[in-house]
Amino acid sequence: MESYDKQTVFYVLLGISLLLTRTPVIGKYFRVVNTMIHESGHALMTLFTSGSILKVELFSSTEGDTITKSSSRFFQMLIALAGYPFSSAAAYFFFYLIKTENQLIVLYLLAAFSLLNLIFLVRNGYGIFWLITFSALLVLAIYFKNEFIIYAGAIFLSLIVLTDSIISAFHLFIISIAKPQNAGDAKNLKTFTGIPAIFWSLLFMVLALWVGYKSIALFFNIPSIPFL
Repeated sequence: MESYDKQTVFYVLLGISLLLTRTPVIGKYFRVVNTMIHESGHALMTLFTSGSILKVELFSSTEGDTITKSSSRFFQMLIALAGYPFSSAAAYFFFYLIKTENQLIVLYLLAAFSLLNLIFLVRNGYGIFWLITFSALLVLAIYFKNEFIIYAGAIFLSLIVLTDSIISAFHLFIISIAKPQNAGDAKNLKTFTGIPAIFWSLLFMVLALWVGYKSIALFFNIPSIPFL
């Protein structure tokens, strides 16, 4: 029988995730989980459009890079578009699984993403180190089958993906205003479409905020606001 209040655990872990992920070293280590999901979005879209993944890199700065080869400009646009929405969609799906008491599947999915990236995609030093250690933590949590650790771990990691998907989208929006040539995916989308980077970064930010609201509303059974 459960001996903990799930909503209290959520609020405590929300505070921990927000504080921990802004601390040096250890915070960046955990934030790479969102980087992995983001870069996996680019990689999956590349495979979906029959392109080639040349390499994926994960860095200690929480930045990531997916180098791909595609047969058309339209497919290149879809690949560039995929990262931020995939992170947001993953966060919502994780909270759906937790809400339906399938939090163990969250850990299985994250372990699967980590191992697939390790085996097939990531080849830079820090990326390999991070994937091995993160996979080991997930395997340990799954192996010991402690209900609280599984629930808390799923909530904690889902919150990191959710909050960092929002914060990174907001950061991209600021960069697209100040230095649009450094605006990553938004800059690539401008190259492919001619539409300014600020439009794409604003789109990513609005989507991330909307998915964040929907995720929290789902978890707490909050009635949806009309048109949202």
